[in-house]
Amino acid sequence: MTHQTLSNLLVLFMLFIGNARFLIARHTKKDSLSILPFTGFFVAVINVLVFALTIENCVILILAFFSSVWNVRAVLRMLSEVIIDQYEIKLKLICSINAILSAVCIAGVIYFRPMDFSRTKPPVSQETLLYSGTLQTGFSRISRPFVLTDVKVLHFEPQENTSHATVLFVPPSTASAELYTGFFQKLARSGFSVYAADFYTDSAGLGKRWTDSRILKTCIAVKRKLSGMETDVQQEKLTLETEFWSLLSICISSKKDAVFLVTDDDPHNAMESVMRKSMGTVSGCFDLSYINDYPTKGFGPVENSYPLLGAVLGVQPDRSGYMSSHLGTGTASFINSQLAGSR
Repeated sequence: MTHQTLSNLLVLFMLFIGNARFLIARHTKKDSLSILPFTGFFVAVINVLVFALTIENCVILILAFFSSVWNVRAVLRMLSEVIIDQYEIKLKLICSINAILSAVCIAGVIYFRPMDFSRTKPPVSQETLLYSGTLQTGFSRISRPFVLTDVKVLHFEPQENTSHATVLFVPPSTASAELYTGFFQKLARSGFSVYAADFYTDSAGLGKRWTDSRILKTCIAVKRKLSGMETDVQQEKLTLETEFWSLLSICISSKKDAVFLVTDDDPHNAMESVMRKSMGTVSGCFDLSYINDYPTKGFGPVENSYPLLGAVLGVQPDRSGYMSSHLGTGTASFINSQLAGSR
């Protein structure tokens, strides 16, 4: 299981025990287990800050909040060292409902758990690079704590260090780079260096907004796309172009390999625009949405890495990693054909 799955299960088990305590607690005892819903709510908030706002994190946070609210009086009694004679009927009913909801959520988190790509141990090296800065001043590597991250770059290399080309990947606004981890691992196994970036800064020159924050950015974009809200075409194209230019400046200063741009759903041809203006630095570009049997275009291989969103999109959870590997195979075939044609 991934760290996020384990953290969510920890919260839910605390909520379940805290709400079902009237079944196991003895009379004439202090209600010390009433503190568990508050502890679960605190951990749920930490999960949102660490793993961003996802569907399951949001549901668990709401459940933990209401469980805490209904147990305020119980905690106050415990802090006042009041001895419990019996639990109120209303508290038993509410705690029973919360315990049942916690048990249902536990089953859901286990069923919709994503594939843990770290357990596959592929023959590739992986590192995470954090940068701070702006588009105007450039980005610099973060070397000290307590500095706000503006760009997060996932870097994958073949362990044999025999890179055929460099792949630069910028995800769509509806996905994060981590959702494509299996895809990056497949490309690295195929002999390519991979740099994938998430930008949490103003990319279109509009000034930094609260919707650019790491916690909310992807969640808001997914909601807008699923609800069919209209978007600014020119802004979307400018944003993707600017992010690719920034990633080029960060990662390709010392690279001499052929460079290929890849994203997932580029209807406005932003990658082609960057390639034309790159003066030969970029050798080609590939859109994952070109792959016909890819059912969740623009959201990533969610059946592998975000099964709950996959269920919303109509695909079943799959922890074999097939779709991630399939996307990698298709992309590698395209790049290899381009390299062969250029020789």
